Amino acid sequence: MRITAIAFLLAYASTSEAQRLPPPTGPIGIPVAGEWRLNLARTHYGPGVDVRRSERLSCAVEESRVRCVIRSVRTNGQELVGRFAAALDGAGSPVTGIPDVDEVQLRRPSNTLLDATFLSRGKAVFGYRALQSEDGRSLMIISVDPVSRVALTTVVVYDRR
Repeated sequence: MRITAIAFLLAYASTSEAQRLPPPTGPIGIPVAGEWRLNLARTHYGPGVDVRRSERLSCAVEESRVRCVIRSVRTNGQELVGRFAAALDGAGSPVTGIPDVDEVQLRRPSNTLLDATFLSRGKAVFGYRALQSEDGRSLMIISVDPVSRVALTTVVVYDRR
């Protein structure tokens, strides 16, 4: 569940569903914008996380909102598709397709960092921070405690598609 939402943060899976954006350039790009594929060799899952067999994340900026879709295949073969569109102001926005998650709040504490909190019935259930490599070829999503924002042990890495 946590990795789905993590990856979710930030995802839109097909170019017919989302406006394609060029890779972010300089400090003004949204870190998750683009098409991403999970890099299992560079990903580390913490305890209790539902490990993925594969995952695609696609995010686009549309009308001042980050619109994301995550397509995930779990190790047991279960497929999930999660979606959301949220502003970067911390206001809650609906989430679909992620078990036990119904809302996301996005913030941008700096030009190179995106912060997400996922909620269920108004209660924060997990969070993450996303940042892109300097060359724009990798996206790293680090799990954080949804309240204290202290880094946890799951680190998910995506490569640009």
